[in-house]
Amino acid sequence: MAKRSTSQEPTLVTMPDAVDLIRFEKNLLQIGFFGAHERRGKQDTSSRTIEQWVNRDGKKILVSATFRSSDQLGLPSTSDRDKYMGFMKLAMDQKLRNGVIANPIRFSGYSLLNILGQCDSGENYEALNSWGMRMADTTITSEQVIYSTVKKQYMNRTVHVFRSFTRLGTSNLDNSNKTDMFEVELEDWLLENLNASFVVPEDFTMYRKLVRPTAKGIFVYLYLWFFASQGKEVEKDYTELCALLNVRSYEHVSKIKETMGLSLTDLVNIGYLKTWDVKPMSSKLGYKLVLTPGRAMKEVLVMTQRKQLAFATSHTEITLSQSREEARAALIEQGVSSAKATELARKLEPLKLMDRIEYVTSQVSADRKGTIKNPAGYLITFVETEQQIPPTFVTLRQRQADERRRAALEAERASESSRELAAMLLREQYRKWTHAEADAVIALRFPGDRLHERLKALSSQLREEKAISTTLDRMRQEHRREYLINALRADILKELTLPTLDEWVAANPQGDLF
Repeated sequence: MAKRSTSQEPTLVTMPDAVDLIRFEKNLLQIGFFGAHERRGKQDTSSRTIEQWVNRDGKKILVSATFRSSDQLGLPSTSDRDKYMGFMKLAMDQKLRNGVIANPIRFSGYSLLNILGQCDSGENYEALNSWGMRMADTTITSEQVIYSTVKKQYMNRTVHVFRSFTRLGTSNLDNSNKTDMFEVELEDWLLENLNASFVVPEDFTMYRKLVRPTAKGIFVYLYLWFFASQGKEVEKDYTELCALLNVRSYEHVSKIKETMGLSLTDLVNIGYLKTWDVKPMSSKLGYKLVLTPGRAMKEVLVMTQRKQLAFATSHTEITLSQSREEARAALIEQGVSSAKATELARKLEPLKLMDRIEYVTSQVSADRKGTIKNPAGYLITFVETEQQIPPTFVTLRQRQADERRRAALEAERASESSRELAAMLLREQYRKWTHAEADAVIALRFPGDRLHERLKALSSQLREEKAISTTLDRMRQEHRREYLINALRADILKELTLPTLDEWVAANPQGDLF
């Protein structure tokens, strides 16, 4: 085929990449849970300790975190961080739909591989399974490092990230239409921190442009650093950063630029850094990195400052006359005059008033020495001054409410789990149907050797993007072909006018699908 002349080529306008923000839990970031290294089989270590000097309450203290795992699985690395970030995108989608992230989190292997831009090969499914097992196996021993938003304090304890990880599978009776599903249960501390938005936003679109593990490792810290500096230049101790990233440090500037410098240049190329330099430290021996934020980094900083995630809880006061009458009667029973009881019952929220009556009554009953001389007056003072009931005292109303919530939550979890699993399986069946439609078109349009030629042309087209070209070069031949088939299928699907998922479901009774 003759090549088009230059005059016939359309003018291409470069559009900015869409920002795809996910939320990365701060503790896992600050303690360097994911090392910036590739997995090296037997060379993997199963134990690692990070020590840092931090300022808290005006004092400089040494904190540490130790990671341990089995020799077989090793510690989390760059590829594990990739999968975790994709997983967090799925988890945050759940939070947008339901308001909270709740255990268990179920997803199909295909959905996570699709987010990661990987083909759904058996090898990639096995890599997902190994990732989940490694996340569940690795323990973190926190020495004043991991912060709990619920307890408002740093923890001294050994914790996990994944409480459990399970690989599920579904298929028809004849073992056809097999689907790999996964289920993750997050540990309570992590779930609480995620729902409390103790997170750092990360642009997954830009992250996936990077190839070098060290570049990815530095990338996830840039928002945290530049947010703290209000978008100004930052300086980082080179040796401490290497320890955090779990990469080798070097003593000479030339070697630093030859190694980490390549990753810093990659960050300049995607606009997250404008400039970088290596300079001697003035306070001690060694070197520091001097980093200046780039355009893309500044845009993310501005965007997240404009769109702070806020979760508002509305409280509706229930003021039933019957409730107020019950509170008035309870006050009178404790010796309060009718007029005063009526005044308090009309003025105060009845349910909270009943809680205070219950607490004061328990205090009077427990006063064996008779130190409370005027129980009615003590009760009036307690409720009028709105004194707080100690958190250790659980009222009848709280016990009943807790029991109702527990029962409702268990019922909702069971129902939601069934709905989510059914919906995931339905989407998976629809995906397979659309792929079958596209494959039929491919078979008609590219018979015999024509398919090989089309895939060859598509490969040349995709290789114009450096990251994809590198990915293709690293694949085995059969995986490369599968990747290209998926890309061709995606192009065909854009051309076809197929029913939407809802239309397809309406036309296909559930019994026919399963």
